[in-house]
Amino acid sequence: MSQLITRKRGTKWEYRFQIASVGGKRQYKSKSGFRTKAEALEAGIKALNEYNLTGFAFTPSEISFADYLDLWLDTYCKTNHKATTVKNYEKKIRLYIKPVLGNYKLKNLNAAVLQNFVNDKFNEGLSRNTLSVVKGILSSSMSYAVQPLQFIQYSPMLYVKLPSTRAIPEKPSRSAEHFLISEVDMKKIFIRFPKNSSAYLPLLLGYKCGLRLGEAFGLTWDCIDFEKKELTVNKQVQWHEKLNGKSDDSYWYITPPKYGSSRTIDIDDELVDFLQNLKIEQEENKQKYAEFHVVNYVDDVKKKVNQSKDGAQIDFVNVRESGEFIQPRIMQHTSHVIHDELKINFTFHSLRHTHCSMLLSAGASVKYVQQRLGHKNVQITMQVYQHLTKDMNTKGNAVLNTIFKKEEE
Repeated sequence: MSQLITRKRGTKWEYRFQIASVGGKRQYKSKSGFRTKAEALEAGIKALNEYNLTGFAFTPSEISFADYLDLWLDTYCKTNHKATTVKNYEKKIRLYIKPVLGNYKLKNLNAAVLQNFVNDKFNEGLSRNTLSVVKGILSSSMSYAVQPLQFIQYSPMLYVKLPSTRAIPEKPSRSAEHFLISEVDMKKIFIRFPKNSSAYLPLLLGYKCGLRLGEAFGLTWDCIDFEKKELTVNKQVQWHEKLNGKSDDSYWYITPPKYGSSRTIDIDDELVDFLQNLKIEQEENKQKYAEFHVVNYVDDVKKKVNQSKDGAQIDFVNVRESGEFIQPRIMQHTSHVIHDELKINFTFHSLRHTHCSMLLSAGASVKYVQQRLGHKNVQITMQVYQHLTKDMNTKGNAVLNTIFKKEEE
């Protein structure tokens, strides 16, 4: 155990004790400015006890919430969450939490302050989904401060609630708008991006299967059963970015679907025919390119997609003629063309939303649609249903007005 030392420096007293070595060099924790030796000794004993308990070279009770969140991200999140989740948390903390709560000491945050924060963000128009994530970050980080770190005795987030779903914010919610794409507009899109384009298959998988972007590009040939006319969604591709400016590289990697939503879905005859012809075409390209044909691999550690024969071979459906993996970023250009050139409101997620709405309009059960799309819960599917019902009511009112207008004439 470290030995506490007090000494006089000028007219003031200082405490000092050794902490964990770094790179083989001794490190010390010290603080000066005490009027008497007794004051320095009392403060030093407290600091030493806290250091021996936690192993951190700071006083846990005095740490700012901003610094604590950085600690939580490094020691907990990066070893328990996907890189994409950590990036999302970092963004929410930077944009919403630190500007308001960052200067508070961790020990001074209470339920009243945190509830006011949540209420203010709600009234500023933050979407309910974003607000739920922010509240989750606060709850998880506070719980971690209680156990195992023992920085605080209890979590004040235990008493913080999201506003009622019936509550109306002072500003309209900034939730992303969902677009429904008509059959006419889809025909225009497929004319602009025909079967020989790299965007055709992802667009088709989004429209006909409701796949997420990462799921569409992560599809492999072993997940397609031509006899049963089924497609299995058991993975997705995601982009790994550098974290906190560290030197690790950026790359595409394989990960399970969002919310662990692995599923097997039926596919229609037209899609089956297209995939069968595509499979034949890709086999012919392998023969054509011979030793120059690109083979894709996934390494065993990071699940990184590569062409350096690192790991197991992976047979993507979305590949170029040469065999090179087609990256999801092509949809950025595709979306711009559809929006700017074709004048159609579009995001890739709008294909998923449209697929969901088509099924519900045709009479499919909400539970069936939830399972087919891999929604986390049926409430998400119901939100689409409510949107669809609203559109149908709007059209119904228009028809009603037309009928009565004719009768008046």
